[in-house]
Formats: sequence, C-alpha cells, structure tokens
Amino acid sequence: MTNAELFIHESDYPDLNIPSATARLQGALRFKTVSHTDPALTDQRPFEALHAFLRESYPRLSARATWETIGHSLLITLPGADAALRPALLMAHQDVVPVIPGTEAVWRHGPFSGDLEDGYIWGRGAMDIKQMLIAIMESAEYWLDRGRTFRRTLYLAFGEDEESASQGAAAIARTLAARGVTLEYVLDEGSGDVMDAADYGAPGTLVCTIGLYEKGYGDLRLRASSRGGHSSNPFHGTSLGDLARAMTAILDHMPPPRMSDAVRRTLLTLGPRITEMPMAQWARDPQRYEKEILDWFCARESLYHQVRTTAAPTMITGGAPAANVMPRDMQAVINLRMIPEDTPDALLGRFRAAVGDRVQLDWLQQISASVPSDPEAYGYRRLRETLERYFDRLVFIPVQNKGATDARQYERLCRCVLRFGPFLEEEDISREGIHGVNERISVRAFAQGIRVLTHLIETTCLSNGAAE
Repeated sequence: MTNAELFIHESDYPDLNIPSATARLQGALRFKTVSHTDPALTDQRPFEALHAFLRESYPRLSARATWETIGHSLLITLPGADAALRPALLMAHQDVVPVIPGTEAVWRHGPFSGDLEDGYIWGRGAMDIKQMLIAIMESAEYWLDRGRTFRRTLYLAFGEDEESASQGAAAIARTLAARGVTLEYVLDEGSGDVMDAADYGAPGTLVCTIGLYEKGYGDLRLRASSRGGHSSNPFHGTSLGDLARAMTAILDHMPPPRMSDAVRRTLLTLGPRITEMPMAQWARDPQRYEKEILDWFCARESLYHQVRTTAAPTMITGGAPAANVMPRDMQAVINLRMIPEDTPDALLGRFRAAVGDRVQLDWLQQISASVPSDPEAYGYRRLRETLERYFDRLVFIPVQNKGATDARQYERLCRCVLRFGPFLEEEDISREGIHGVNERISVRAFAQGIRVLTHLIETTCLSNGAAE
C-alpha cells in the first residue's frame, strides 16, 4: 500500500488553487538559502530575496499581518480578536543543506531548479522543508482571501538556520518571551512515519507518529595516557587497554530503560488493536506491567530507543604506529542520545563512578533532552482530529522525534510543541531526497498537506472553532 492510498477528503476546500500554490513552491525552491555552521559563510542575499518573494506572493498576509525580520528569520503575526485565547504558532525553516559537491550530475533535475515534472516538484527543500513554509502561507492566505476573522492570534515563524545552528528560532522565541507571550500550541516539522504496528503486537494496524519531544545529544570524550614503550613489557598497561576497559564499563553501566507518558499513551491507544500475547494483556495496564513492557521494547530495534538512552562508541585516536609499540596519549568518543530522565550531568557522574580515575571523561558537546509535550493538550487533540480526517486507516501515536528541530526553542513558551509534517510522501522518495539527491515532493502530497493546515487553522484559530 502506498501512502497516497491513505489520502481522503481530497475534495475539501475545492477552491484551493493548487496549481498556483505549486508555482509558488517552485519559486521558493529556486532561492539558494543554504546555511552554514559558521554564519560568516552564509550568503544572506537569497534569504532577503525569498522574503521579498513571499511578500509579493501573499498580498493579504502582507496587508493584514505584521512582518518582522529578526536577523534573517521571519516572524509574521496575524492578530486575533480574542485576547483571552493563547496564540498558536506554525513554523518551518527557510534554510536548506548544501548540495554535496560531485553529486550535481546525479540529480535528474537541478537542485535549485524548482522543476515540475511527472507530478513532482523538484529541488533542495521540496521535502525539508520549504513545502511546509509555503503550505503554511497558502493556508493563512486562503482564509484571509475569504474574509474570515481570526479569533486566535496566529504566528508564522520561519527560522534561518535550523540545518546548522538554530539561532534564528532561538531569537524569535526570545522575542516572544520578552513580550510575555505564551502559546496554545506549536507545530513544526518531524515524525510522520507510517509503519505497521507489528512490533507493538498489533500486526496489520498502520500507525503514524506525532513527535512530542527530542532526545538529548552528547559526545562523551574519554582520554587516557600511558608511558608507551615496547609492547614486550606492558607491566603498567596501555592507554588503549584503559580506554577499552572504560568504554566497556560505560556500556555495561548504562541507566535503565524508563517508560514515558508517550509510550503509555501509545499502548492505551493501540490496546484494542493489539492481538499478540502477552502484550495484549500488558497494554491494558501499562503501570502494572511496566517491567515486562520495557523488556519487550528493548528487544526490538524499532522500539528500544523510545525507552532508553543509547550509547555508540564512534571514534578512537592516538594509536601506536606499529603493532609492537605501546601508545601514549589516546582519546575515544561515545555518542549518546538521551531520554529526558537522563541529564548530561547525571550521566557524567554515573560514568565516572563506573570508569574510575585512570581515564578522564568530559563532554565535547551536550544538550539535554527537550521537554515532553502533553498528549492530552488541546493542540495535540486538534491536530490528531485533523489528521484522522485526511488520512484513512492510520492510528496516530505520540512518540519521541527522531531528529533535532527548531521546535525545542519554543518549549519554554508552550506545553504543546508538536513535530509533524503533514506531507505523507512515499518512504523511498523521502529516504532518497531528504539531505540527499533528487529531493522532490508529489503535487498530491503537497496539496493534502495544505488541506491539513487549512483545516487546522480553521478549527483552532477562526471565529467558529478557536475555543472548545
């Protein structure tokens, strides 16, 4: 089954001008808004040209909304009539990753061509994520063009450097925080994976994921020194041996798995569809059977990362130049992805106790896990209801987001920060194109994503659906 076979209610909003929206996405893809970790290397002129393009392309938003440029990020404010309602924020990022040198000839259409062919829109950013930026603009412009009143204030926030530093989104969030703004919900890219729920014990059930938080990230450095010398006399040991024992100790002393609220909610949602025993029994009472469920998750490649911090040794340097020479100063790196319960400080203390004092440990870089959002929140429920309208036979479940996004910058302003791009493109196309070659999106998936966002704005921000 293809993802497109899951699309329903494609006749909603029949006056949506999909060919015009497609043309505007084509235009946006032609701007080479590539960001770099070193801001000095980023050419800002394409960003400025994109801003001018957006203002010209969306005249109602240009006339009715307040546009602010923060650095080269954009914050667009559509004021709502009811000040008692917390605003909503829809977000995307303007920047794209560079095209890998030497791969240009592999692209079937130029990476910044914006070509339309065979039902696909081609170009860097078509899936990550200028399609979301344009779809958000299309949806807001649609309601303004029809004279509808916004009851809830709506922010459109487009960072400039999600692919490199996320400073643009951080600056927007600081601006809103300084104004005392708190948000009802935030929607950013992420998750949206469609899969069979067999690993949950519900074979034949199709699930689709909504991201509620992001794991933390850490590069743990291990340093060891020894005298070196000839390998025939290893009386005092070697730095490599010390590193090997330290890495083994760390991997053997990882913190235990934990069950998050998202996992509990997923099991309760899937409970009636779980047929495989004993999970069918355990899912009815996740609190009672927590240990058994955690063991089940840890034994499955698709699930284990949801319940535990992971560690992967990735680098080792400083080895001897010959097999009969003992090395002196050596380093290794273990990459960790941390669940919210495991903080960088707590992990460092745990590992130091396990390793002892022959090997030094410190973080090369680290960032704590983001704050899990509430799956009972208004925004999550409204998003799920909207998705259930436009995608048939899918059960939507809350999970941790696989990658890092700009969304975490807004968590101090909101208890409902969601990661879901409503563009359910086929898996092989997404896998090839996102950060790879031949990035593209089908017009059909793009159009369905616009309908999702148009409906979400209607039900959460307009006068007849903004409040429960």
